[in-house]
Amino acid sequence: MQQPLQSEKEAVGTLLYQLKLICTSLCTAITESANNHVRSQLTQMLTKSLQNQKLLYDYMNSKGWYKVEAAPPEQFTRTRQSCAQIQQDAHMQ
Repeated sequence: MQQPLQSEKEAVGTLLYQLKLICTSLCTAITESANNHVRSQLTQMLTKSLQNQKLLYDYMNSKGWYKVEAAPPEQFTRTRQSCAQIQQDAHMQ
């Protein structure tokens, strides 16, 4: 018999995983939607899904079930510079 704590951890972890899949699917649907009303509705759904994902992540993190290591400062700097370059290139086109 499983301990109740392990069952809760697995259930919440499964929900978090499912929310990640939903967010990915909604993002794809938004980028492929030509209808502004549908796009708006999907965007609202994505926002709510992201909020729910954050709540579950925070809950799991508070229980010690989902730990994330901070990226080294140099990796953060490289990523930030890369994103800035992508934005700059997009504005030039």
